This record gives sequence, C-alpha cells and structure tokens, in this order.
Amino acid sequence: MICRSTIGAAIGMVLTLPGGGQAAKVKVWHHYAASHYEKARFKHAVITSEGVLKLSRQLRPLAAIQATHVWSVVEDREGNLFAATGDEGKIFKITPQGSVSVAYASEDGQVFCLAASPDGSIFAGTGPSGLVLRIGPDGKGEVLAKTPESYIWCLAIDPSGQTIYAGTGPNGQIHALTRDGKASLFYATRQQHVLSLAAGNDGNLYAGTDKDGFVYRIDAKGKGFVLYSAPQSEVRTLLVAADAVYAGTSSPTRRRGLSPSAASSGRVAAAFPVNIPTGSASETGARTRTSNEESTVRSHNSPSSASDMPERGSAIPVGPPKIGENSLYRIGPDGAVREILREKLLLLSLLRQNGRLLVGTGMDGQLFEVNESNKERSEIARLDHGQIHCLCRRRDGSIAVGTGDPGKLYVLQDHFANQGTVVSDVLDAKLISKWGSLRWQAHTPDGTRVSIAVRSGNTAEPNDTWTDWSSEETDSEQALVRAPAARFLQYRVTLATENPDLSPSIHSVALRYMTVNQAPEVTALHVPDLDGVNVENPKKLRIKWSATDPNDDDLSYSLFVKKDGWKSWVRLEENLERTEYDWDTTTTPSGIYQAKIVASDRKDNPAEEALSAERISGPFVVSHTPPTVTLKVAGMEGEQAVIEGTATDPFARIISASFSVNGKKWVNVFPTDGLFDSKSETFRFKTDALEPGTYVVVLRVQDAAGNTGSTDTVFAVQKKGSGQ
Repeated sequence: MICRSTIGAAIGMVLTLPGGGQAAKVKVWHHYAASHYEKARFKHAVITSEGVLKLSRQLRPLAAIQATHVWSVVEDREGNLFAATGDEGKIFKITPQGSVSVAYASEDGQVFCLAASPDGSIFAGTGPSGLVLRIGPDGKGEVLAKTPESYIWCLAIDPSGQTIYAGTGPNGQIHALTRDGKASLFYATRQQHVLSLAAGNDGNLYAGTDKDGFVYRIDAKGKGFVLYSAPQSEVRTLLVAADAVYAGTSSPTRRRGLSPSAASSGRVAAAFPVNIPTGSASETGARTRTSNEESTVRSHNSPSSASDMPERGSAIPVGPPKIGENSLYRIGPDGAVREILREKLLLLSLLRQNGRLLVGTGMDGQLFEVNESNKERSEIARLDHGQIHCLCRRRDGSIAVGTGDPGKLYVLQDHFANQGTVVSDVLDAKLISKWGSLRWQAHTPDGTRVSIAVRSGNTAEPNDTWTDWSSEETDSEQALVRAPAARFLQYRVTLATENPDLSPSIHSVALRYMTVNQAPEVTALHVPDLDGVNVENPKKLRIKWSATDPNDDDLSYSLFVKKDGWKSWVRLEENLERTEYDWDTTTTPSGIYQAKIVASDRKDNPAEEALSAERISGPFVVSHTPPTVTLKVAGMEGEQAVIEGTATDPFARIISASFSVNGKKWVNVFPTDGLFDSKSETFRFKTDALEPGTYVVVLRVQDAAGNTGSTDTVFAVQKKGSGQ
C-alpha cells in the first residue's frame, strides 16, 4: 500500500510489528531525495541534488544600499566594487573598507550592466534610453554614447580594452563603441534582445539572445555563427573559459511583459525585464531562422556522442526541458553541447571557481555549485527570498553576490554557517495517528551535530492550536516521534557545527506512524432481484459487495442469510477475501431472504482493536416451487381451437410460456395484456387449423427462479355439422 505525504514524492512503506502473534500495519514517511523537500523551509541550510541536507555557506552582508535590484557588480583595479541598480538608476561605489557612496545617478530608471576596463574605467548600460555611461578612474561620470536602442542589457570589453560591445533590445543588435564614444552597429542578430555578452581571449565575441535562445560566436570582422540553439527561449548568462562556453537559460514559466508605460517609468519584471511575446519558441517549439543564422545548430535532442547523454543517476530529467525548466549548457571547442544542470528556476548568473561552476538563480535566491564531471549540483547558499542577479570574484578571492527583490550585496564566505534548520512540509496521515520511531542517517564529523524535533496538529496549516516543538532528538537509533496523536505532523532538522570548515549532513529521515483504527464501511451489497432482472442461472445467485477502510487495512468478510420467519442469521461463509460469492440455492428452502455481509479489519489489527461493519440487503427470492398452471378449451373459431389458461407463482414473476399440440413443436405464447410482469398471468391463444380428431394441448410456464410448471387438456374436434 502506498501512503503519500503532502511532500511531492514522499514514499510510504508498509511494515509489520510483532505483537502476540498479531500484526498491525505501520506506515512510514521516508525522505531521502531532493524532491521530498520541494516545499520545505530552509534557513542557513541547503540540499544537494542527491537529497543530502547540509549547512549552507555563509552570506555576509557586504554593504547597505537602497535599491530594488542589484543587476550587476564589478571590481575596479583599486578593489572598489561598483553596483548597478534599479529602480532609481544609481551606480553605487563600495570601497574595500565598506564605505558606500553614489558614483553616478542616471537619468534612466535602470542601470542593467557594468564592465570594468583595464585602465580603471567602469562602463554601464541603461534603460529605457539605451545609454552607455563611463565612470573614469578619477570617479567622474559621463554619458559616453546614446544608442538607437532602448535597453542596454549587457556589456563586454575586448581583451585589448579598446572596444566596448553593447547588447541591446528590442531589436537584438550589438553595438561597438570606441573609448571616445563613437558607436556603430557591429552585428544584428535578428532576435529581439541580446541578453548576455562575453569576450573571449580568442578574439571572438559570444552573445546569448532572447526569442530563439541562440548562442552566437562573432569574429572580429562581425561574422556571426550560431554555436547552439537552446530549447529555451532566453540565454540569460554566458561564461567563456579557455576550454568551453557556458550558457544559462532563464525562460520564465509565465511570460512577463514590459509595457511601454512600464518601460518609460523604469519599472521592470522582477525576474528579468524582457518583453517576450506569448507565442515564443520555448512554448511552441517552433524556430524561425534566417539562412545566415543556421550555419551550425546542434540539437539538444540529438547529442553528438554518448558522452553528451545524461548519465544514470543524474539529477537531469530525461527528455527536452518543459516550460519553466532552465538549463546550463557546456559548449565544447568542437561544438558538442552537454547539459550539466536543469532546474525549475531562472539561471541568472555564472562564475567558475576551482574547477566548479557557481550558478545564481531566482526566484528563491539559491546559489548552486555544479560539478561538471558528474553533474551533481549542491546548493551552497540560499537567500530568504529574491534573486541572485550577479556574481563577482574579487581580487582577494572572495565572491560578491548581488541580489534583487530586495537589492542587496553579500560576500560569500568560505566557511559554513554555525547553525541551520530545515522545516519539512506538513505531513498528512489522513487520519488521527499514533506516532512511532524516528530514524535518520547522518554523517557528523567531530565538532558537528544533528537533531530533530517534531510537532503535531489537526489543521492543515500549523497555527497556535498545534503543539509546541518537542525536545530535540539526538539519538538516531532510539529516537521517537514525541508528539500527541493527530492527523498532521511536521519535523525540523537542526544542523550545527563548531568548526566552520565542517558541516554535518543528513542523507535520509524516516518517521513511522499508525493511524488510530477506524471501522471499515460496507458501501454496497447487491443480490439479484428476480423481479427486476433475468438471471442466467437463477439457482446460483451471485452476491456482490464493496467496502472501504479509512486506515487502508486489508479486510475479510463473512456472509450470512436469513429467511422470513427465522430468528437468527445463518452463516454461509467466513474469512472471504473476494467481494463476491456464488450461492447455490438448490439445497435452501423457498422463501423471502435477506443477505448480510460483515467486513472486518482483523487481519491488520490486534483482536482487541479490530473493528467491523455490516450491511443488510433488501429482500430477495429463493424459490424451488413451480408455477401452478390451469388450462381449458374456450371454444372453436372455424377450424382453430381457442385455449384459455392461467399461471400463478407464490414467489417469482412469470417470465415465459409456450404450448404444444400433440407433442409437436413448442409455440411461444404471451399473456393477454402482452407483458410478463407479475406472479399471475392469464393466457388466451388459438391453435392452428385442426382436422377432426382428438388433441392434447400442453401449456408450459417458467418463472424467474428457473422453475417450470405445466398442465394439459384433451379435446376432440368433430366433423363439420356433427357438433363437438
């Protein structure tokens, strides 16, 4: 039997506990996979793709800035951080000592992107006026250029530092700017928006777009080549390394539009401010490509080699991504594409560190670390809410994290939080239940510890009617679910460490319970009604019933019958497991009966706790008495004899009649009212034309109980004129 908690894929298992030779059914919530914690609440704790709970890395607030979103963060050569923000279009400067000031206040409501030049200059892109700003090493800010586009989503600077590239929308163009502000169209993607840019050391520029989810490689002469067409419509972030190009997608589950009025006021969608038409490629699967864009497109559904297929045990689902699922792709030097992460999240930022990838996401502000070799992803930090828009590795090795909703700056610490908790979703036992053992599998290095507390209640959402959290259970071999009997249960895992370099981990949690026994219910009992249906074999009545048990216990049944006038029920069978029984009535006296079925949950409960339920049928007929038949000749009509007869049955309706003359063929005959609908019927019929002589007519009648009665009459037909 499967018992499901309210957590997505929680697995219920059936166990037995010995007790005086009896067995009671025990159920268990067993949580060991990431999907079991989809609705859990995490605080300073994270979960890996393998379902392992750990402490998160610490995110220390870096500086207090007033902004709705921190879209981009860069560091200059002096170690100062610059943060591009919205909705007031400010660029903040944060010194290494933590001093915060406004480096530039734009006329636009949004500063979406930043790029740091080797000479110490900081460049910025805005919306909705499409400005490129420059803050010089001396701190002076200016408008470097105004592009013909509305939004500058991304910037990249070539390795020489001489050219600034701006990815724009809504016409999907890339503009090249010289350091003195001269702008020119470098490449037109024929997409709607260029969302991400990255300059490679090979002299190529890489771009990610919205509409068809293209990843472009563009050489110094402006010749474009499509490296990859993602199944998702938005390539939000790019990272170029010496051995690969990484592309992260950010297609929302629901399309968020950017109306002209919203754009003019600087108000943007919380996830990413792109106006995407409803019929975009990620929803329809359609691709519209021009001939020069289709140079090379490697399909995600047709990997180039077996190594590109998700390996067994990978957290990546099989098949193409669904709406709302986003992926991180690795594009190798040979053009081979490998999906190394897929989540129902927006992938907003990328950073590579120590051979692993850091991925910042929305809408729950989760930061993942991805191992490329085995595709295992580990959540290493989580915000209380919001999005991780940008990651910036600083010269001192620390990582600055810029967030949105609200806009804040953090520093990702190398050590773990001192303590974290994971509060499970509410588990629903469906019925009032008694709680049993609590077990978990954990790894606790020296200086770390794990404990679990529980609480219970009878409302689907915890409130003040629930119990307080129990004392912390610390012994994974002897712990109990110490909570009063109730329908709902919740548990809280606490992880703690005294060594910031170590974290405990929990691999599985199992909570056993048994619902308080409730009586089964017999929901239906059916015995053929011979007055209503024609039964193929009326001497063997098929009795059927159905029953349910609130505890999902296995039921057994006892069947009884009683005839009118009997004082007690007679048991036909007991310990039946099927829900039907063929009753041979040939040895049973005729009469009006009732059947009773008794359902018991004794198989799954001790004798003193077993419960039963019964149901009694309506009256039904058992009959072995044939109908009484009378017959007479009423006269002659020409050469035909007119016969009249009656049939009467004490228990069952008459269902058929036929007659035979002198043992010849049987001829069906019908009641005078044309219907076989009662226990008493009258008949009037004619024979065929008869020659003079003696005849015997037999009338045969059958009732619904399968009994047949008959009678006969003898008469003579005289020659014409001689009388009868």
